[in-house]
Amino acid sequence: MHIYRALPEDLPQLRQIAEETFRIAWQADNHPVEFERYCEQAFTLEKLANEMAQPNVAFYLMYWENSLAAYLKLNFNKPVETLETAFCTQIERVYVYPAFQSKGLGASILQFAASEAKTQGSDWIWLSVWKKSPRSVAFYERNGFSIFGVETFWVGDDPQPDWLMKKALDPVY
Repeated sequence: MHIYRALPEDLPQLRQIAEETFRIAWQADNHPVEFERYCEQAFTLEKLANEMAQPNVAFYLMYWENSLAAYLKLNFNKPVETLETAFCTQIERVYVYPAFQSKGLGASILQFAASEAKTQGSDWIWLSVWKKSPRSVAFYERNGFSIFGVETFWVGDDPQPDWLMKKALDPVY
């Protein structure tokens, strides 16, 4: 697996994988109108460019045998109220194309995310995951995350409860 930080010239490719993997993962489980409303807003080149331009945001593209397989978005120094430290990194998005799932890629991406977070001085990494996705929750639990709260994720005008999950990072010596 090869991982590299996405640059502005990667935006078309990033936009494509972001929308495709989101649709594959969640479209069948959502109201069509609300889902389309969300996708129309979340996956524009302009929105992704604005996110990429933020100083504490990083997107990464992952390749498996020369094929784009996954992507990751990290928000460094992104505290969450219910964690008792200000030094946190949020894993906002991590998506793997189905053809590359069950190859250990997801676990490798989480290890990479933890390493990047430690490099930025974080003590914790955290994420949110849809409560209606027990397979995803179990994956994160197998990789050392535990539930610590709830938040609402909006798909259009549809409020969806997400688990907040966290993982302590080993200190850097």
